[in-house]
Amino acid sequence: MRMWPDAVLWDMDGTLIDSERAWLDAAAALACASDTTLEPAQLDRLVGASMTTTAKVLQESGVRGSAEVIVGTLTEQVRLGLVRDLRFRAGALELAASVAAAGVPQAIVSMSNRSIVDFVASASPVQFTATVAGDDVVHGKPHPEAYLLAAERLGAEPGRCIALEDSTTGLTAAIASGAVAVAVPLYLPVDAAGAVEWDDLVGRDFADLQALQPLSPAPITALEER
Repeated sequence: MRMWPDAVLWDMDGTLIDSERAWLDAAAALACASDTTLEPAQLDRLVGASMTTTAKVLQESGVRGSAEVIVGTLTEQVRLGLVRDLRFRAGALELAASVAAAGVPQAIVSMSNRSIVDFVASASPVQFTATVAGDDVVHGKPHPEAYLLAAERLGAEPGRCIALEDSTTGLTAAIASGAVAVAVPLYLPVDAAGAVEWDDLVGRDFADLQALQPLSPAPITALEER
């Protein structure tokens, strides 16, 4: 008998931590430095996007510099901002602690660069078994590679993992990997087709995750039978 789920996979920006505003503000500052502005539709495209996509959107808006320079500058601005003021999303740490107490492995699955992911993981009072950063994969979200890699690193079946996401881009990646996806929007509405949708993470615990239906037919056990 197996316990459900095999693992819980956390998107980082906007789901585990409240950092989307830091990314958008840093992107807007880069645009200003190049004497241009970002339209609301362009800002929306940045939420949950890979760094490659982020650089492309900024270049299309008129931000000067190579993709490598744009990504490096943006990443450093956000990292420094998080060092000054790291805010975990309301309810996130409590849910992660509940999952950890149940003995279920967890991973961060982010499109942020390794330096930022490592900083957040080390600052979290809840330990994550594995992390996947944007520079670990060839294809960023909405491609499922990051989620498939996270499941592999945890020794879990993707279809027996639960993925928490705040963006349509991330949900697309999670669903494509075969994971059970939970949409938890923060700043923007999401297309939650194919996902479970929660209003927020406040008050959620491991029992709420266990109540979700696994996609794999493998037998499961209740928490009490573990």
